[in-house]
Amino acid sequence: MILTSTLDLLQRRDASAQRKVYEQYSNTLYWTAFRYVRERMVAEDIVVEAFMKIFEAVTNVKFEGLRNFEAWMKRIVINESLSYLRKHANFRMMPETEAAEEPIEDYTLEKISAEEIHALIAKLPDGYRTVFNLYVLEGYTHREIGEMLGISEGTSKSQLNHARKLLQKKILMLDSDAARRFLS
Repeated sequence: MILTSTLDLLQRRDASAQRKVYEQYSNTLYWTAFRYVRERMVAEDIVVEAFMKIFEAVTNVKFEGLRNFEAWMKRIVINESLSYLRKHANFRMMPETEAAEEPIEDYTLEKISAEEIHALIAKLPDGYRTVFNLYVLEGYTHREIGEMLGISEGTSKSQLNHARKLLQKKILMLDSDAARRFLS
């Protein structure tokens, strides 16, 4: 964790403070970017661009604590990731999946690791994955997501709904017994 004195030095463009902040947060911010763009080199580029913006803008921002600073940096990385996706991904309505909502048994969820769930999320189409990440993991509202992605609030809600249905189907497929029940 960086100290307030490091943050003060960072705001004065101190190179050693910049290096310290980069070393402390680059990995975490990389994984944030990667969760959205799903390409290692692109995520690395996004983090570099984000740090350039962070180091430039930090002189003009007042923070009420380290948590605000960390959240601010994360927001910059998310915005950079979304900017990339807006240029390279399709956020139009994806075709509705055929998966009907089926309840997922507790024993099915107990058999699935967090890594498997993250892998399933990573395989969602760009629009589904992005809205899912922003809503479920980052806590943005559909209105905020719509503004960030240049889509309607309804499209955001629809993308989330379809993402959940598709994840549900994939989770059920991981459990062969549940998959047989689902497909019969």
